[in-house]
Amino acid sequence: MKSTKSYIFTKKNILIFIVFFLVQVLSLNLFSPRIFADISALPHDIKNFWTGRLAELKTVRPEFELGSIMKNGKVIGKDVWFKGYGNARLHGYLAEPANINANSKLPAVLLLHGYSDYGRPSWARQYARMGFVAFAIDARGHGKSRQDYNPGFPGLMVDNIADSKNYSLVGVILDAIRGMDFFETLPEVDKNRIYVSGSSMGGGSAMIVSAIDDRVKAVAAGVPFLNNIPESLKTADGGPYMEVKQYLKKHPQDKEKVWDTLKYVDVYNYAPYLTKPIIVGVGLDDSICPPEGIKSTFERLPQQTKKQIYEVPKAGHVVLPGWHEKNKKWFSEN
Repeated sequence: MKSTKSYIFTKKNILIFIVFFLVQVLSLNLFSPRIFADISALPHDIKNFWTGRLAELKTVRPEFELGSIMKNGKVIGKDVWFKGYGNARLHGYLAEPANINANSKLPAVLLLHGYSDYGRPSWARQYARMGFVAFAIDARGHGKSRQDYNPGFPGLMVDNIADSKNYSLVGVILDAIRGMDFFETLPEVDKNRIYVSGSSMGGGSAMIVSAIDDRVKAVAAGVPFLNNIPESLKTADGGPYMEVKQYLKKHPQDKEKVWDTLKYVDVYNYAPYLTKPIIVGVGLDDSICPPEGIKSTFERLPQQTKKQIYEVPKAGHVVLPGWHEKNKKWFSEN
């Protein structure tokens, strides 16, 4: 008769098995926020680049921490602290309509700010009054997100610009992805109605995020930065593009590396793959994010993409008149 010893699990064996299983699960980060990336259609090199960066982001536990509730009229808000790409500690501000009914599901909007600005609580509260769960983040190096990363202004635009994996604006885009992860933790958010709105740097970031994160339902990009960077560098006479010009003058030996890095944050390269409904605002007198670069990107959007361009004559690099109201209408229709 064959021995049955090999089929008998002792308490010690069971414990060893459980420990081994948990180690394997944790090593795969199955308890980390899910990242709904849809990058299969992107060009091979860009797809491989973001596959690597998203995988690295996933290894960082977000550790979301909520601050005290602050009531402002019919809106409640709170500070949010979390960890992002490279383990940077980041800050955001969450605003919601007060007295949300139990089991209610509300649309959500991620608000992305411009270069050297910060995630404005007043904007988040404005969208909360419109009926959204609104999350305005301070991108790394901005606002209260300067604890672990603070190259300053000028400086952030060209920080690690010859090293694409560690480039500042790659981190900024991944900060927005982590903002999307935060919505996943909120039961009051309708996961099928998550929108992204940004202005300037936030506008360009919003467009790229919509290309690499399938959770985005629709996007609004006001006077967006990072649209056709080579073309915009020719005519821009202020803002962070000037930092790039100065860097290339001082470091001509890095030219090839700089352009290789910038291709990953140039919306022009993503435009043919932007399929989410999108509204783009343009100030026709904008000399910081020139309209020629923005419109050349807009013209590359697929014919089947639902899109709208909002041009304002004599407007410079500003929040365009009625922009937030246009966003609300755009999101409610999409």
